[in-house]
Amino acid sequence: MGGTAMRIRLILLVAASLTLSTGAFANYKKDYCGNQDYIGNTGAKYPHLHCGKSFFTLSRAARNHINFNGRGNCNKVNEILADHQNQYGSATNPAAITTALTAYQQAGCP
Repeated sequence: MGGTAMRIRLILLVAASLTLSTGAFANYKKDYCGNQDYIGNTGAKYPHLHCGKSFFTLSRAARNHINFNGRGNCNKVNEILADHQNQYGSATNPAAITTALTAYQQAGCP
């Protein structure tokens, strides 16, 4: 095999390992929500954090949602955590929402 083909394979291998190490396969429900579907309140009560395998959704009211999925959500998380009393302060367990969002933030918002 020529040197160019070997370099291409090496580049692909490095790219694949970087993708895996940056949380591309994070399981939001398991990794940040203690394997629960809803935290803060039950799914029938607002506000709550709805946790799925590949997303979070902060549901403040029936038609008032903030979705978190994929990379690049750190700005949204920072805004919510900075003003959490107004964002989800009336939840039965607001600390659980804060804990989940803080863990997500500390992981680099993968």
